[in-house]
Amino acid sequence: MPTAAMGTSGQLGMAGYAQYAAGQYPGYGASYGYTDAYGRPYGASMGEQVPAGYQAPPPPPPPGVPGGGVGGAPYMHGPLTEHDRLADERDKARRRLEDEARLRNEELHRKAETERATAAVRNAISSLQNGQFDSIDGLLKALESVAARDLSKTEGQQATLKKDMDQAIAEAQQRRAVMAELKSMVRSGEEHIKATAELIRENVGLQKEKDREDMNDQLENAGLEAQGMSDRYQSFMDEKAKEHEELQSFTKGPALVDLRLVIAKIKKLSSDLTMTATNAASVVREGRQKLARQEAAVARTKRMQELFDQYDADSDGCLSQLEVLQYSQGEFEFTPAESCLERLWRNWVPAGMAGITFDRFQQMKVAIGTARVIERDQERRPAGHVA
Repeated sequence: MPTAAMGTSGQLGMAGYAQYAAGQYPGYGASYGYTDAYGRPYGASMGEQVPAGYQAPPPPPPPGVPGGGVGGAPYMHGPLTEHDRLADERDKARRRLEDEARLRNEELHRKAETERATAAVRNAISSLQNGQFDSIDGLLKALESVAARDLSKTEGQQATLKKDMDQAIAEAQQRRAVMAELKSMVRSGEEHIKATAELIRENVGLQKEKDREDMNDQLENAGLEAQGMSDRYQSFMDEKAKEHEELQSFTKGPALVDLRLVIAKIKKLSSDLTMTATNAASVVREGRQKLARQEAAVARTKRMQELFDQYDADSDGCLSQLEVLQYSQGEFEFTPAESCLERLWRNWVPAGMAGITFDRFQQMKVAIGTARVIERDQERRPAGHVA
């Protein structure tokens, strides 16, 4: 055990002694004044070989005394063995490798996060550039969300991506405005063609003249409007041709297909509207001609009825032979022969009837006219001529 002879070295405490006693620090006892019960330095009494000029390092802190020696005195380390020195170097090397690995992992993670964020922003931009009309609003919101989350993580790509994103948004907004206008035109054109076709169908099925006349007016207006729409569509497409070509030049994927389809549909609609206008005009013309014929027939029938009534002196609904003679003399300045009247009665007056009814009036008129022509032809023939 150390004695009071330790003097100033007593501040090292039991930890230093224990290390010395374990043989960890050569020359420890002689250097720090440890003595045995007889006052001899431990180094000498234990046969310890202390190299010339050796200066021991301060010993490690005693157990239970953080940061200092016994009684609060400054802590002094003792010398390290080769084993401890190698262990210390290995520990330092291990910590250095761990730090390097941690830094590499952090760098790899940072690069991976940068690549992920860059890819996410680029994918959102590409989706917006390729998006069809109905999905543009949703894709714009998706791009804004991705940019808010990831754009700041793209490091050196941030400025380029921000420029690409702004351009994609501007182009998408332009495409949305153009597509909305074109789709509205398509919808209006298709609805008008459908409505006009329905008017044509209804017109053909009408029976009453007044209803048909009213429908002809509606159909005529619909045809004129169809032709007007066709002309406006054609003028619009001619005026916007350059803008549409420019829009197609930077539109991609499904969005480009969507744009081209609606432009082609507008051009076809212009032709379809012209055809609709032509069909409507044709139906109106035929309907009015038919109506005119019907009106003419009604007028003729009315005049014939008036003429019949004029010669039906007794108003019994029949023309007697006397009344027929009066009609022939009054209208044709011709007196038919008795045989002609007999033929009329035989052919057109049923048994029990008093004379020619109105429904046979036209046939009677033709028969008398024919008889007059035959008689006059005979009168113009030379004497002795045989037909």
